[in-house]
Amino acid sequence: TNPPIDPIREDLVMSLVSFIGPKPNLLGIDEMNPPLRLEVSQPVLDFDQMEAIRHIERYTDGKFRSFELDITYPVDWGKEGIEARLASICAQAEDAVRGGYSIIVISDRMIERERVAIPALLALSAIHQHLVYKGIRTSTGLVVETGSAREVHHFALLAGYGAEAIHP
Repeated sequence: TNPPIDPIREDLVMSLVSFIGPKPNLLGIDEMNPPLRLEVSQPVLDFDQMEAIRHIERYTDGKFRSFELDITYPVDWGKEGIEARLASICAQAEDAVRGGYSIIVISDRMIERERVAIPALLALSAIHQHLVYKGIRTSTGLVVETGSAREVHHFALLAGYGAEAIHP
């Protein structure tokens, strides 16, 4: 069919398999050693899968390294705090990529009474755009861990803004 809507006969097109990590050069047909990518059966991760990604270096003998970015900030910073924290997490993401981390986990898990979270979509977008601007976006994968993803539309937006996997 066009568009493909039959998951039995068009398994490849209807697949939920997602790849996390550095992306190979699409024009590099002579590339001998394309970067390794982590394959997950679907882009929505459960708790155990998220823990495995958080500690991926243990399971892959150092072939993958993950870096966790906390997207919360102290409530005392007020409304101006969001801009300062966004600038900080973008710089941290850039440093992580340049430091060889193949997966960046963007997380609001540290939210508590004294810490407020930047909306995950805003943080993801800022990090994605910053890495694109610096020319290093394809060197890492972005995984979002957020309590704000509740509906299918939220997951679709996060994927559209650059998330390769999401843990609600």
